[in-house]
Amino acid sequence: MPIFVVPSKGVVKSIRSPNERIETHQIIKQLGLEFLQVMHSEDGPGTDRIWTEDPQQSEIMIVDKYTFNLDDVNVRPAIVANRGPQRWGNSSGISQLQEMDPRTAKRIHTDLINGSVIFNCFAKDGIEAETIAGNVFDWFRVFRIPLRKSGFFKIDSAMIGEEALVKSDSTPDLSVVPVQVNASIQVRWSIEPRATRLRAIKALIGQVTL
Repeated sequence: MPIFVVPSKGVVKSIRSPNERIETHQIIKQLGLEFLQVMHSEDGPGTDRIWTEDPQQSEIMIVDKYTFNLDDVNVRPAIVANRGPQRWGNSSGISQLQEMDPRTAKRIHTDLINGSVIFNCFAKDGIEAETIAGNVFDWFRVFRIPLRKSGFFKIDSAMIGEEALVKSDSTPDLSVVPVQVNASIQVRWSIEPRATRLRAIKALIGQVTL
């Protein structure tokens, strides 16, 4: 009976670090973060706040929620990513066969992962929070075609929420505006039979009569 192994899950590479692999369930969030970092960089379309890899020099934080400190917003605004639910797109499960090699029985499967990520835009000033969120909201639609070349299959929708105040004992009231992006990515993987290793061969040769 053949033993099936999964040699790869469909590798998606980082935009800024091509040698870095992104885990499947994190692709939408990480590509979204890196896209916003590029857009806020000196090579981007031009914004009031420039992002750099050096956190001491960066004029805006663009980070995952687990590396975010609310007190830092007193120094500079922030875009904080919060991953939403992810799900396989194929209603019958992860079984969409794309091709099969009849000689080796190697099968290549593909499926879509649909998911969402919320980018919370923080600033001390409500107008600035609205401006940052408005850019995020517009960019994911305007640049949806280049984003497909970076790893997204499709940007399904983007929604901007209303401004809210964040109250904290250690900081003044801050403004936050959420932008939710729903997107899809395509994942390919292969399943290949692996034969059991042969430990020994025993042969018995009888007498041959002529």
